[in-house]
Amino acid sequence: MMGFCKLLSVLVLIHSFGVVLGSEVGSSITGGEDAPKGAWPWMVYLSIAADRTNKWRCGGSLLNSQWVLTAANCWDRDPKPDPLRSSAWLGSHDLQKASVRYMAIVFYMLHPQYQAVSNGYVNDLALVKLKKKAELSRLVAPVSLPGPGDTFDSSSECWITGWGNIKNGVPLPLPETLQQLKIPIIPQSECQKKYSQLTSKQLCAGDPAKAKDACKGDYGGPLVCRTARGFVQVGIISYGSPDGCGLGDRPGVYTRVSSYVDYINSYINQAKEASAEV
Repeated sequence: MMGFCKLLSVLVLIHSFGVVLGSEVGSSITGGEDAPKGAWPWMVYLSIAADRTNKWRCGGSLLNSQWVLTAANCWDRDPKPDPLRSSAWLGSHDLQKASVRYMAIVFYMLHPQYQAVSNGYVNDLALVKLKKKAELSRLVAPVSLPGPGDTFDSSSECWITGWGNIKNGVPLPLPETLQQLKIPIIPQSECQKKYSQLTSKQLCAGDPAKAKDACKGDYGGPLVCRTARGFVQVGIISYGSPDGCGLGDRPGVYTRVSSYVDYINSYINQAKEASAEV
């Protein structure tokens, strides 16, 4: 009864914001822990909807005051998502807190070479434009993208973040607090043995043997790794083993952000110029 009351309170709060928590409630980060408030200020909660009954959720990362980076597979759904029914939550930590700031979405753009393949995706990247510019603060700040000199491997300190159940098969309610998980990058050669369709624009991360993994509902969220100048976004959570999250010997697959930095910057700049001409 107590768990049901908690869930009810979450839904009532969200409804008061004019959005609804996604009905796709599969498990999320497995093996994680509560994140300290403000530790990951670029983390975005995406509430995506096609209509009143078809709703789901994904993660994203704030690139600047008006753009969010996420996975294309979050928007490649049937029925087609409606950006006007969807929203981006910024500065979120505990989803039950009234301090959650949600932003309307103008449109989204899938990478032009995005494609669903057998049990996965390629070029799994999308850009989402917010209707208004977000007010940046200690709790809402953009993520840094990797530079030409940045390299990452199994020795790098890397983290993923998201909301959801903490392991497979756990029923509602979802944890209200943002979860974080430190995971290792898997050598590319080892990853290719697990996923034959893997390209150089993808990477693997996680520790299935210890049930440390991202999962359904975390897609689109960032994989960030520490550098001398702070954390940078190395990957976008894309997909994982068809057997389940944190199971078997297959780690999660991530879109390699360094392969798309030029595309991201070019698209945002072109969109900005087009808006200025209107």
